[in-house]
Amino acid sequence: MNIAITTAGPTLDSSVFYEFAQTPYLLIVDVDNMACTPIAHTCSTGSDQELARTVLEYRCEAVITGKLNEKAFDLLADEGVTRYSAADVSARAALEAMEKRELDLIRNADGSPTCSGELHSGSDSAGCEHKHLH
Repeated sequence: MNIAITTAGPTLDSSVFYEFAQTPYLLIVDVDNMACTPIAHTCSTGSDQELARTVLEYRCEAVITGKLNEKAFDLLADEGVTRYSAADVSARAALEAMEKRELDLIRNADGSPTCSGELHSGSDSAGCEHKHLH
């Protein structure tokens, strides 16, 4: 199983980066054997969406990051990639916290703890559970 982590450097000892779109590296981790594939990221217009497509290309089941913008969030959420928030910890510590279910879910693009948007009108919140809580 692959997990993507936005990091400040190319190893598991690197800190989780605070913003998906600005991350210097995307670290793809095969959690079955802890093999890492670091992918350098150069920030430019639309590079966050390209980064989200890379997460999908590597068939990652989850991404651990800081803030996500709306377009990258939607690309990941629409494909069922779970989004976790971590900050000020190493990638290794974030993976351990994820395994223990200690990381917060990123439920929407603005980073607030509740779901919002057009799927949430009326009393039916099933859209929230389906789209955002993978």
